[in-house]
Amino acid sequence: MRTATHFLRRAAAGAVAAMAVAAALAAPARAVTDPAPPVLQGEAAVGSVLTASFDPASYRGCGQGAGPDYRVEWYRDGVRVYPPVGVSQYPLSTADRGAQFTLTVAANGACWGMEATSEPTEPVAASSRNSGFTGRDTAELMARTSDGALVLYPRSSGWEAPRTVGPGWNGMSVVLSPGDFDGDGVNDLLARTADGTLYLYPGNGSGGLGSPRAIGWGWNRFDAILGPGDFDGDGANDILAREPGGALILYPGDGRGGWGASRQVGQGWDALNALATPGNIDGRPGRDIIARDRAGNLRLYSGDGAGGWSGSSIVGTGWGGMQRIGGSGDFDGDGTPDLYAIDSAGTLLVYYSDGAGGWTGAEAVGWGWGGFTALV
Repeated sequence: MRTATHFLRRAAAGAVAAMAVAAALAAPARAVTDPAPPVLQGEAAVGSVLTASFDPASYRGCGQGAGPDYRVEWYRDGVRVYPPVGVSQYPLSTADRGAQFTLTVAANGACWGMEATSEPTEPVAASSRNSGFTGRDTAELMARTSDGALVLYPRSSGWEAPRTVGPGWNGMSVVLSPGDFDGDGVNDLLARTADGTLYLYPGNGSGGLGSPRAIGWGWNRFDAILGPGDFDGDGANDILAREPGGALILYPGDGRGGWGASRQVGQGWDALNALATPGNIDGRPGRDIIARDRAGNLRLYSGDGAGGWSGSSIVGTGWGGMQRIGGSGDFDGDGTPDLYAIDSAGTLLVYYSDGAGGWTGAEAVGWGWGGFTALV
């Protein structure tokens, strides 16, 4: 989510008319409260939903006592578009990739002409992990059981009945979701075998997987592999991989299931014993990393949207007792991605993000999650 700045315009004809009346009649001035600009929430990625928030009472037409009187207009790269559902939400599709959206709210009636526009979103990237596996833009999890079964835990307004995706996953040393890696608009899985081969399992958009294909070799040199989303800002999802010596390597995706040229983007990451990719959690451009150090501090590493970093900060203490830490999307539907953790008792906890690198609270949303050998 990006907080909007204010672009306020008043109709020229209305301003001229008001000046003429004031000069001729010396009418008393009438206080005018500028409307707060609308705010667009939601990740700018295929499969996500942009949601507009604004105060309707701030926009009034000529009948001041008649209540709100306004219109809402969505713009994609400066061209007005019509959302397929409602006026306050815009579901993003593959046709929107690379575009930037704004929302304008204007009072009807020439006598006022109040109008305010949100700040543009980031360019729409490929579908990120946070939009889930069933195409409903929900925080969902896949879990691997001790016998190797991969189980999907889908969500809508809450948890739905789990379903088995497939057996035999205990042969994989790493399982993660990069979001949409092959460019078909739905989220995929990556898995590494013991010999270091990296496989792409294409998602089908309803929680299932297609036939795998190998997309990399020698990946057993890494002790951690992450799917941050579009880390370098080119619209395609990327991979970050950590070497045991602490070097962090960016492997840019090409949007078609392949790779661009890799490069190092960090050093000293071996000091961190847990890494999570919640998406954009600080409200600034770029995909972020949450990491835990050996003292149990939770650290936010803010991405700059261009394959680098814009800063770091401590955003929590006492996290040393958590078995797992991860990001899987927006659990509470407020337009910002959240963080989950599993404590020593196997309780699944969600830490609700405030969209600015902090937290608004935490809640237990599941029990018995400590027995899984992997969470995606």
